[in-house]
Amino acid sequence: MTSSNFEIRPVTAEEMTAFQALAKYAFAQNDAPDAPQEPVTLMPEWSLAAFDGTKVVASSGGFPFKMRFNGMACKADGVTAVATDPGYRRKGAVRALITGLMHRARDNGVPVSILWASMGAIYQRFGYGLASTMIDYEIEPRYVQFQFGEPAGGYVRLLEKDDALPLCKDIYRTYCNDRTLLLHRAGVLWDIMFRRSEDQNINAAVYFDAEDNACAYALYQAKWSDNVGSDDGQIIGVSDIAWNHIDGYRGIWEYLAGHDLATKIKWWRAPEDDPAPDMLLEPRRLHRRTGDAIWLRVNDVETALAARGYDFPGEVTLRIARDKICPWNVGTFRLATTGEDTDVERISDDGARVDFDISINGFASLLIGHTPLSQLHRIGRAQVRDETRLPAIDALFSTRYRPLCSNMF
Repeated sequence: MTSSNFEIRPVTAEEMTAFQALAKYAFAQNDAPDAPQEPVTLMPEWSLAAFDGTKVVASSGGFPFKMRFNGMACKADGVTAVATDPGYRRKGAVRALITGLMHRARDNGVPVSILWASMGAIYQRFGYGLASTMIDYEIEPRYVQFQFGEPAGGYVRLLEKDDALPLCKDIYRTYCNDRTLLLHRAGVLWDIMFRRSEDQNINAAVYFDAEDNACAYALYQAKWSDNVGSDDGQIIGVSDIAWNHIDGYRGIWEYLAGHDLATKIKWWRAPEDDPAPDMLLEPRRLHRRTGDAIWLRVNDVETALAARGYDFPGEVTLRIARDKICPWNVGTFRLATTGEDTDVERISDDGARVDFDISINGFASLLIGHTPLSQLHRIGRAQVRDETRLPAIDALFSTRYRPLCSNMF
């Protein structure tokens, strides 16, 4: 059986239950029969499934996100719910679905796709490149001591969702403006951020400066350790922090460390360039752990080059030699930008002076600002014609902040 034996199409509203059941089974989400049903966030028209007759045998979908791209708003297909019935593995269903999602995204003017990978090996086969890493912290509150500066000059208030949400939205909107990969959060994304989990509410702590302006927040849970019989106290599990002034960032840490019954503060998905290691007196006490995070696929090279922000003027010519899934990406492209206005054109390969050749995977990591061309050249994912140009090209594709996506999807 090959993918040609499957019908590939979106599910209907009536088929969503079977679609969701397959994805939940694949990711071992074994909810109790009487567990409250989570609201459906993936619309049927955003799905793409493989059918054997009337049976859903493989699933996928793409959320119509907007993300920040070094200060610019860019459409992004948030790929999710990729799963296969174990009886139908290795038969081409997932390849057909991922290909279909990429082609649909390109037809809809969406230049990039992003996802959280259960296994990076799966998606690298399809041209995805690593777009971001994430940091996990685990620190005892007593070690939240700063090496310099004065204590935060404002104050923190613990607020109910209805009071906190408008303040958090305003802070986040400013916080994400110059960044890369952070999503524009529609109402449903904020609802997910505040969704109760593991029988614990999500708490919202908002920092106000000396002039009573809200300029930082933390979303977190507080629960007792599961380590029965130990002297472990409460664990503060942080899911999101945003700040618009470093005083607010410090104030949030001071607030979290003020939980007297807590023995650990854990923060998942902190930015790679988070300030804490450069501010704390004992940064090793953060027990910083790095993991792969978002993977990115360029669906349309020409459109994607023009969709991001550039902070420096420059011109570069690059070539993509192979892309079996999106053949329109194969070719030579010239980018010219003043730092404000950007022009991208496809040019003839004949006689073109190419600055570098790059794989479609490597191009994804370069474009998003995760990996500079100099590193891609060193590891063999790009071939540079003139190495003296590397510093200028690295600067051209740099981003103001390291890429980060703080939303799971």
